[in-house]
Amino acid sequence: MILIIAATAVVMIAAQRSKTSVHVRQRFREVLRQEGMNNPLQAGSDTGQWQQALLERISRSEMDELPGLLRQAGWGSEQSRYYYLLAAWLLPVITGLVGGIYAMSQGETMVQVLFYILFGFGVFFIAIRRFLRWKARGRQAEIRREVLTWLHLLRMLFDAGLSLEHILHVTEDQGRELIPNIADELRQVLVRIRAGQERGEALAEMAAPLDVPELNDTVAMMKQVTKYGGNISESLAEYAELLEQRQVSELREYVSKLSAKMTIVMMLFLFPALIIFLAGPGFMGLVRALKGLA
Repeated sequence: MILIIAATAVVMIAAQRSKTSVHVRQRFREVLRQEGMNNPLQAGSDTGQWQQALLERISRSEMDELPGLLRQAGWGSEQSRYYYLLAAWLLPVITGLVGGIYAMSQGETMVQVLFYILFGFGVFFIAIRRFLRWKARGRQAEIRREVLTWLHLLRMLFDAGLSLEHILHVTEDQGRELIPNIADELRQVLVRIRAGQERGEALAEMAAPLDVPELNDTVAMMKQVTKYGGNISESLAEYAELLEQRQVSELREYVSKLSAKMTIVMMLFLFPALIIFLAGPGFMGLVRALKGLA
């Protein structure tokens, strides 16, 4: 209880002293808010200031890594950051307190009560952050698999004579079933383009936080089109072929590793059963022969 009161006091003091921070992309804020991509409570209200204070003051080192992980996990809005921080700090405290209350109800000593509190706090504190990293890595892998399909779509649409912005619209609208994660990211790109941002810059800001090399290379080729024009259909085809070869190599490596793992499984489960099946009758006959001699 003392920890909760102290944490509440620190947050209230931080909220009173904090000032509304200026977003790096201030000229796109209104458009992004209208699209539902930012926290609607952030527009100068007391609740929005309290959320911003919580985001900035709770853990500076964690906040340096948090935006990138949340963006990679698909939770890049300010509201998602606020909810995650609330869960990441409040749930461990609640779990620790519940563990301490349970220990006291069982008549444990103060040392054991403290152990229950620290154990409950530590498990949830680590588990929530591990879950975020697992979610981010999983979505990165999904985006990496979707890039090849996106390359074929881009090549087909470029050959049809569509402009880059029109291609992005078509991909985001009609390619959602094929590339759902990339389509979600392209929606934000189109919002920024409609707000007046340059197309290549919007694509680069979309790809950089995701940290997917294949996506970064594709965006780099598209940026060249926005700057110098021309047709990149051949470049897209060559890069798609390179990705296919790379995926085939990775699949072969996965199969080779899987075969080694299956060898271990076979030695542990199949080999003993095979020995029993083949050598069992002879062993039983030997036992019967020894009994007859006895």
